[in-house]
Amino acid sequence: MTKKVLILGATGEIGGRIARLAVDAGHQVSGVSRGLNSRSQVDLTGVKMLVGDKGDEAFVSEVLAKRDIDVLIDSVPSINNVELYSKYLKQVENFFFCSSTGTFVPLQYFPADENHPWRDETTVNFYTQCIRDKRILELWEQEKFPATIFRPTNIIGQGRVPLELWGARDIEFFRKLKNHQPITIAPCEHIMIQSGYNWDLASAFVKAIDYPEAVRGEIFIISCKHAITLGQYLQTAIEFFGSKSVIAHCPAEKLKAIYPEVTMKFRMDFLLEPMCLDISKAKKNFGYAPTRTTQEGLIEALQWCTDAGLL
Repeated sequence: MTKKVLILGATGEIGGRIARLAVDAGHQVSGVSRGLNSRSQVDLTGVKMLVGDKGDEAFVSEVLAKRDIDVLIDSVPSINNVELYSKYLKQVENFFFCSSTGTFVPLQYFPADENHPWRDETTVNFYTQCIRDKRILELWEQEKFPATIFRPTNIIGQGRVPLELWGARDIEFFRKLKNHQPITIAPCEHIMIQSGYNWDLASAFVKAIDYPEAVRGEIFIISCKHAITLGQYLQTAIEFFGSKSVIAHCPAEKLKAIYPEVTMKFRMDFLLEPMCLDISKAKKNFGYAPTRTTQEGLIEALQWCTDAGLL
């Protein structure tokens, strides 16, 4: 059934992909952006663009509140955005918000599912997102605010530098691999990682449009099918470049002396947290079907970096 879909941040990496797939699925799609985004990576033909700031109360109350919207999608929401939507956009049937599986860490069991504890602050979880997500579910429980929370894993694919083994997205790591230079990392090759392909993430939002009742008030983990080890991840990159780089090791806390840009808070410490997650709920509720493995997504990301002249 055709829906009227409004996408906040429709020129961004994920928002643009959601917009593209929603148009292709036959929906009437509008997008909101604060202006022309030079990072727009996909064809937005068929998307009616509005210029505005989703954080501006006047824009939400005077412009968005007057539009006919079935589904509102915000891939980078703040708690203030959520409050504005719940206050003024009473006409919307479903709100889709993007969060992160970083709210779950450290994982207490494998594979972790949506029942895993996440509401309390830990030394490594994304607690700001936990606070926002708690508020979203409070609004659902108290006011039947028709919200859905999607929690992707580490996003990978065309359009962004992929995660490296220093815990961030530093292109220099991959330049060293390409140029056969030595690289020092923490002894982390045994750690599990489970990435999610960016087009697959976008597809989850669009597939869920067709199942409004099955997704309201729910959290869904969105990822590729299986976890791999960081060793397998690194080997995929090595093989992509045909690299002869020598990989050395040192304790994680000593990496900063070698690479000053490495930090422990929400970078190396987060990388060292094993990630292994269950996506069966998304499959069951709205037919989520990932198309890429972590290795395939990494190869596409590295090819994009090469084609874009970053390597």
